[in-house]
Amino acid sequence: MKKFFRHFLFLILCLSCYTASAGTDDNVGYIVGNSYGVGPSDQKWRETGPNGDATVIFRYATSTNNLVFYKPTQLGPTGVKLQWSQLDTASGGGFLYCNRSDSTSGSAMRIENAMVDSGKMYGSHKLFNTSVPGLYYTLLISNMWSAYGTVTNVSSPGIYIGDSAEQYFSWYNPSEDVLYWSCNNANSTRKYWAVGGIYQTLTIEFYTDTNFDPTVTQQIKLSSSSNYLYSFKAYGAGQGINEHSYFIKIDFAL
Repeated sequence: MKKFFRHFLFLILCLSCYTASAGTDDNVGYIVGNSYGVGPSDQKWRETGPNGDATVIFRYATSTNNLVFYKPTQLGPTGVKLQWSQLDTASGGGFLYCNRSDSTSGSAMRIENAMVDSGKMYGSHKLFNTSVPGLYYTLLISNMWSAYGTVTNVSSPGIYIGDSAEQYFSWYNPSEDVLYWSCNNANSTRKYWAVGGIYQTLTIEFYTDTNFDPTVTQQIKLSSSSNYLYSFKAYGAGQGINEHSYFIKIDFAL
């Protein structure tokens, strides 16, 4: 009986060692890009993944788009906020992909921006220029997620884009069962599972100072040094994976 127990205990220990070693390469990596890597409905991966950037333009849906601001006596908020709820980058061909090969690093995704810094701050947040002198804005991104229960580590209230020079966040899926039939299929650097678009809630808050002239009527644009306001990209995604990592660039039309 003692001999049997020792043998049984040895088997348990060996199985425990095997289970632990099997979990040492459980990183799931995420990249973004265009819709090229989206296969037919019964095959959500293609051998090449995305093959370029995607540029998505969101429009503020309102019948008139009239925004009213008043002459301020000092720098401060106008009380005007615009919010886009649950915008989907897939509407413009921007997709999130996952990879679960030996090469993936599971590193964070970076938010970059081309917004024009006004050099001013209100509270602890940077203010960015619009096309109207004396009118500024902040851009808050929150509630980011994708399909199949894929979520981020972005906590409330979200990320004020541009507040710091480098801004990162991470994707993950808490369900190993979901990963088993999805990202596990992308088990080499040539395969990428198309998770879906990136859903996000965006809030723009406007500020004015004494340079603002409310008698001038003109279209408001959020100033940019490029053809987009902010972007997502995964850097350091892993050897053989970086070559498939592109941008999703996002712009607005007010």
